[in-house]
Amino acid sequence: MDFIFYENGKDFVAENEKLLLEKEWLNNLMVGNCADAADAVYGDDWLFGAVKDDGVTELILLYRAPWKLTLYSPTDNTSDELFKFAAEEIYKLNNHLPGVNAENIIAEKFAKFYCELSGQTFKVHLPMRILVLEKLTEPKLRDDVTYRRATEADMDTLIKFQKDFGLEALHEEKPMEEILAAISRSMERGYFLLEKDGKIVAQTVSTRRLIKGKGVSGVYTPPEERHKGYAYNLVYRVSKELLDNGAEYCVLYTDDTNPISNHVYEKIGYVRMADTSDIDFI
Repeated sequence: MDFIFYENGKDFVAENEKLLLEKEWLNNLMVGNCADAADAVYGDDWLFGAVKDDGVTELILLYRAPWKLTLYSPTDNTSDELFKFAAEEIYKLNNHLPGVNAENIIAEKFAKFYCELSGQTFKVHLPMRILVLEKLTEPKLRDDVTYRRATEADMDTLIKFQKDFGLEALHEEKPMEEILAAISRSMERGYFLLEKDGKIVAQTVSTRRLIKGKGVSGVYTPPEERHKGYAYNLVYRVSKELLDNGAEYCVLYTDDTNPISNHVYEKIGYVRMADTSDIDFI
């Protein structure tokens, strides 16, 4: 096996983007980062790599600080040999990764071998499910709500929702600077709200830049407004808008341990495609 190290994102994208796009829904984190990687170079913030065997790409790797290393095997190779080799090569380049995000078996194997080298342990931060929508089911929409884009006038509510979503869904308490930056990015890409009697009762956002599809994330309904169909109504409307505007599909991550939210998305037409792990190195 050979480890291919890329000194810049331009070369990495040129050689690997086609493979990533074969399953863009699975690689949406990497594809989204590829949009920003073209002008990036290797350093503390970026790491680009691949593992080849007899000229065949067995593994693609991308790290962008402060997020976690992302991995994808175009050949579905889950051998210990591959991930031990990859961990050893990555450790030479970066011995302080915060974690890894990939399909379950891939994430866990890499974490095992990397932590053996670094003297760390690891734990699953979030068990996630990737759902993909290509065709909507027949809608059951409320007619007493307003669907609209967020504006600057909504900022107080957006900040509160972002804080509460981070704590509840991601188990993270983010500083205000990161919350405001996330709101700003979402405003550019699409920040959607559902309103009832002048009160915002649900939110969601369109995420990272993809080529074929669109990501949906940040679905949040405050506790006092749950079990009223608001999340279903909002995500249905957003998904329809994205598909109507040319997206081949919509993709979203859900908490694999939350059957209620997963059932809501399935009623819209989302289909479970893969299980992934967001793993912390400790």
